[in-house]
Amino acid sequence: MESGCASYSVFVNKLLEWWSKNQKKYPWREEWARADPYRILIAETMLQRTRAEQVVSVYMDFLREFPTVQSLASAELERVEKYFRKLGITYRSARLLETARYIVEKAGGRIPRSREELLEIPGVGEYVADAIRVFAFGEHALAIDANVARVAVRYFGLEIRGEARRDPQVRKVLAAVLEAVPRGRAAEFNWALIDFAASVCTSRNPECGKCPLRESCAYFKNRA
Repeated sequence: MESGCASYSVFVNKLLEWWSKNQKKYPWREEWARADPYRILIAETMLQRTRAEQVVSVYMDFLREFPTVQSLASAELERVEKYFRKLGITYRSARLLETARYIVEKAGGRIPRSREELLEIPGVGEYVADAIRVFAFGEHALAIDANVARVAVRYFGLEIRGEARRDPQVRKVLAAVLEAVPRGRAAEFNWALIDFAASVCTSRNPECGKCPLRESCAYFKNRA
């Protein structure tokens, strides 16, 4: 595994450069969505294990019917289910309603900024909490899911056991990576990782020939 600040900076800078030319456009990345943590909460709930392209129209329609957490909290389950059914994740509807009602009844209708308070909300796990912090509140953080962890494991040549996104070694490396991310660009870097994992460093048959990181990637060197 490469070590030192230089290798982390190379990883960060090359990914940001790649993303500047290959970034994907989604409504939840626009300023109007990021101005309200509720909109980010809805997007991240829908995006888990769902293709982003499938989510776009459902997300926009959902926000037209439920523009605020208060409007969602007062909704009947059937009204919420009709949107999640389109995504094949109907089971998330009841949990999202529980989330919204907790925010209204226990948090004064306000989605908190701190990670600790976010994690107290039913239905909000570590990834969603960090995504809200980064995308809605502009915090300098990484939202780590299986895809982000996969990129780190391959590039840095990490040997892990169990679930990569929870592996202490992966977390430690990604914390060091975060230190190399320029202040004010954490959201862009998170999107870069997401888009890169989805289109280049895929779970199966990664496009190593197109990868801007291949010259310093442990996975690519081991395949050669």
